[in-house]
Amino acid sequence: MANLISVSSAPTARFGNKKYYDLVGTLEVMKRILAKSVVDGFELQLEPEWDSENPPLTDGQTADWTETPKYTTAEILELVESENLPILSVHGNRDIGVYLCSGRAKDLQKGKHLVFDALSLAQKLGAKVCVFHLWDTWKSKLNLKTLKKTLSSTAIQFPEVRASVENIPTHSEGQTPATLVRSFDYVTLDLKWASMYNELDQFKPILDKIVNVHLRGRLDANRWFLDQSSFGFYEALSKIRNEWGYSGLLTVEPDGPKDESLFQSFLEAMASLKQV
Repeated sequence: MANLISVSSAPTARFGNKKYYDLVGTLEVMKRILAKSVVDGFELQLEPEWDSENPPLTDGQTADWTETPKYTTAEILELVESENLPILSVHGNRDIGVYLCSGRAKDLQKGKHLVFDALSLAQKLGAKVCVFHLWDTWKSKLNLKTLKKTLSSTAIQFPEVRASVENIPTHSEGQTPATLVRSFDYVTLDLKWASMYNELDQFKPILDKIVNVHLRGRLDANRWFLDQSSFGFYEALSKIRNEWGYSGLLTVEPDGPKDESLFQSFLEAMASLKQV
């Protein structure tokens, strides 16, 4: 069975000279890509910049938040459905882990609400996978039992969607991303983080948990490359697909420079995945 091939919405927007938080512009770029028949669908990233309550807690700039249109989950659903785009996975708000690990009751409730919103949207869009950054990467102590309970108690309400935890970086004492994600029912394997921790082979024993692979790569001359890695992009893809026998979703997350001039190169690089 051939893997379904997807691409992440947020970084892909740059191939149409759109900002990652420009939802309407991103949907336009997604339509252009779909028309070229190089993907089966998309991973829709939910951006904290769309939240009207407060600016992003991770990565983003407050200036972006002040300029970005705000959307409710219902409005996002309406916009995406109106374009008839196949959404294979939804990526929850990247701030979820920070909220869930803050220790403040108000933040915990916010995090739980964002988990619910992501799973609900995934189910309504027909996506079978929902990806979560479930912990605060800077926390030295994590209550893994509580995080697991929080996710599972909400996920059980959406049995058609697999609530998947990504192997994001951690400062948790005595833990690595690979050891943390083993505690959960479903896993998204990100190549960049697996490379950073030299942990790719540690995911083979939990292959039955992996429901999505983030193929993080930099575009160069119609091919994808992993920088500062002990393994190559296509080497890893071949291992996961051909040696391990993984038949699930593959989601490209483009790194590095991206703009309209690279659109054709991007299309050719996406087509190259089917040759591995």
